[in-house]
Amino acid sequence: MISRYRVAAAVAGIALAVGLTGAGTASAAPTTSTPESAAYDSYTIAPYTAVSLRTGPGTGYRWLSTLQFGHTYTAYCWVYGETVVENGYRNNIWIYAFGGTDVGYGYVSAVHLRGDERADLPASAAC
Repeated sequence: MISRYRVAAAVAGIALAVGLTGAGTASAAPTTSTPESAAYDSYTIAPYTAVSLRTGPGTGYRWLSTLQFGHTYTAYCWVYGETVVENGYRNNIWIYAFGGTDVGYGYVSAVHLRGDERADLPASAAC
């Protein structure tokens, strides 16, 4: 027979693994965890031009690197952030992406990326 302590421990472990404990505070976007640990799907993005990858969803956040035109990058989710206006387009959606092994993860304005207003990430891919 399984003891109720083992069942409680198993349920607590599952809740912790799925993130149901509610012990932390909510944040608008992942900034320290990697998408792999958060179980995000991955998508491909392509910049129209060279564009800055930043630590957060706005131009006031620290610059990490430049995503180059002609290359594709892996993206994980999108979040609302600072509105960017470029070449007549206006958008406040930022894409959480991987800039490469030497760079890591950061945010890029979707206004600089091919595709729709979310760079073709689905609505369900919100961070």
